[in-house]
Amino acid sequence: MTFNPLFFSSAFAAGCDRCGVPLTFPAHQAAVLPLKLWRPRWFDGTALVVGAGVPDLLNVLGFVDTFESHKWSGVAVAIPFTVVYSMILRRYAVDGLFGSIPDFGPLKARSYRVLQHGRPRFLVTLWSALIGVLSHVIVDSFTHTWRTGSQTVGFDNTLFTGPDGPVSIAKTLQYLGHTVGSLVGMVLFVLVVSDKHLGDWYGNDVIDEARDAPVRAGASERAKWILATSVALGTVWGLQVGWFPIFHIGFATVLGFLVIGIVNRPTAATLATCPDTSILLTTTSSTRSVERSSKTSLLSATSVRRSSPKALRRRPRSSSAPEESSPDAPAWKKRFAKSTRS
Repeated sequence: MTFNPLFFSSAFAAGCDRCGVPLTFPAHQAAVLPLKLWRPRWFDGTALVVGAGVPDLLNVLGFVDTFESHKWSGVAVAIPFTVVYSMILRRYAVDGLFGSIPDFGPLKARSYRVLQHGRPRFLVTLWSALIGVLSHVIVDSFTHTWRTGSQTVGFDNTLFTGPDGPVSIAKTLQYLGHTVGSLVGMVLFVLVVSDKHLGDWYGNDVIDEARDAPVRAGASERAKWILATSVALGTVWGLQVGWFPIFHIGFATVLGFLVIGIVNRPTAATLATCPDTSILLTTTSSTRSVERSSKTSLLSATSVRRSSPKALRRRPRSSSAPEESSPDAPAWKKRFAKSTRS
């Protein structure tokens, strides 16, 4: 059985009419991904995507009387949660997470491993988290009958009567989000990972290197069990507090994604098991010291472009690392050298 996070994330986030929960993924992401495609340097795509789903996940804190995940109290918690989660995901988990799964047709999921090289400025991540969270709150305000936006503009009025009774304008918009919004979201994820966008932002050579990097043995099987454990724990948690457990399953699963990525993250020891790594093992320490000194002088030249992943393609390589700088070097060799420096 192949681990498929897209299937499980859609399952745990799928709304139930009884709770009035929309598809958190990928419907809400459809509202923010165009911003990344429009101005890639202005936005942190990871924070946009995560932030657009967090308000629903924070419904698990509904037991706090003063907390409402879709109001200002929720926004105040969702923004720092999004920032921290995005930084941990990008720095420690994205390589292992997407290295555990295959591509899904036109969605080249393994190419998202390249996100580990992205280092947006903190303010860009913060700004993107704010936009992602607010986009969710605003959309839900007009697609849920009982929320302020719907009641203010009259979307709580009945549009037609269905087999189960009256259907409001807000509910109709919610159904459209379930279907059309989710389809648009998936198309946007495919566009982001295409050569035209992700390839332009990071460079196709860097993406190929990330895709071809070895993964830890048994990564897919391990990911499956971690995900199953997360779903089970979320279910028990939700049933214990007497709620429909969809939010608790979602929250536990999102944390499970981090665990999968961290546990399956390729290490220097993992990459050293590949053939022909003995030369790299003996040159790693000297390469690291040389590149650290090179990095100091490089920072002043790239500080203006720091928020743009395009800078990665133009980064000069150290002449003291022939295995890494050689155009004929296998991609896994380059990845091994990077791993030992991390």
